[in-house]
Amino acid sequence: MSSTTPTPSPTPSPTATSSSSSTHVATAPAIPTPVDEVGLLRRLASRKLSLVCMIGVALFLLLAVFGPMLAPYDYTELGDESLAAPSAEHWMGTDSVGRDVFSRFLHGSRISILVGFIAVVFALVIGSLLGMLAGMKSGKWRDSVIMRLMDVILAFPLLVLVPVITGILGQRDISVGPLRIGPSVLVAMAIGIVLIPVFARIARASVLAEMREEYVTAVKSFGGRNSDILFRNLLPNISAPLVVQGAFGLAMAVGVEASVSFLGLGVQPPGASWGTLLADARQYVTLGAWWLVLFPSIAIALFVLVFNLLGDQLRDELDPRAKSTKKKSATKKGDEK
Repeated sequence: MSSTTPTPSPTPSPTATSSSSSTHVATAPAIPTPVDEVGLLRRLASRKLSLVCMIGVALFLLLAVFGPMLAPYDYTELGDESLAAPSAEHWMGTDSVGRDVFSRFLHGSRISILVGFIAVVFALVIGSLLGMLAGMKSGKWRDSVIMRLMDVILAFPLLVLVPVITGILGQRDISVGPLRIGPSVLVAMAIGIVLIPVFARIARASVLAEMREEYVTAVKSFGGRNSDILFRNLLPNISAPLVVQGAFGLAMAVGVEASVSFLGLGVQPPGASWGTLLADARQYVTLGAWWLVLFPSIAIALFVLVFNLLGDQLRDELDPRAKSTKKKSATKKGDEK
C-alpha cells in the first residue's frame, strides 16, 4: 500500500489576487465631507480679513448681550438738556426730549441685532426644510406647490412686503398658549418670511445635486427612511451654502429692520432700535444735531459690512469651486513670473 503525499493547492499570485478583487469588489463611494467647524474657524483666523470680521462679529454680539447693562441712564428717562452735543456726561449727546442717546443706542443695538438673528434663524429653519422636501420629491406635486409659493413671495419687493406683513400683524402682543410674542419678534418673523425663499432655493438646488451621489443610493438600498436621508445624510452635506447665505441674510435682515422701523412700522416708541433712532433724528439734522444720525448710521453700516465680508470669506473657504479658481489663478501668476 503506497502512501501519497497531498499536493498543496497553488497559491494565487498577487497579480491574480489584485485583478480578481478589482473585478468583484466595488469601491465604496466617497461621501462628501460636512462642514468642520473647528477647522473652519482655524482657517478663518489665519487670514487677516477673516480675523477682523470675526472680531467685529464678536463685538456686535457682546454689544447686544451686555450693552444695555452698561447704559448709564434709563433709555426712556427724560432729561432737562435737549439736543445737547456729546460731552463727558452724555457720550452721544441727548435727543429732542433730553434722553441720553448712548443709553438708547445700547438698548437699540440689542433690539436690532436680536431681530436680525431671529429673522435669519426662522428663515433658515423653515426655508431649508421646505427646500429639502421639495428637492427630494423633484417633479412631484409637493415640489411644485412649495416652489410656486416661494415664487409668489419673491414676486413682491422686500421693502414692500415686510411693511405689509408688519401692518397686518400689528404692534400688539400676540398670545400663543402660554407664550406672548412681542412686536419685535413679530417684526423678526415678518422679515424671516420674506427671506424664506432664498434659503429654500439654495436647499433645493443642493439636495438635487446630492441626490445623484452614490452614498444616497447606498442609503436607500439599505432601507434608509426619508427622514434619515434628509437629516443624517443630506443636511450635513448641504450646510455649507446655507451657512454662507445665513451671514448675508443677517446683514440684510438688520438693514430691513432699520428701514421698517424708520418708516414707523417696526419698533415703536418709547422703544429703541437703530431704525427708530434715525427716525427720531431726521427732523433735527437741519438744526445741527449731527450726533443723532451719526452713531446709528455707523452701527448699521459696520454691521452690514462685517457680515457681508464674513459671508465672502465663508464662501471662499466652503466653496470648492472658489478654491480651485484661486489655485488656478495663483498658479497662472506664478508661471507668468
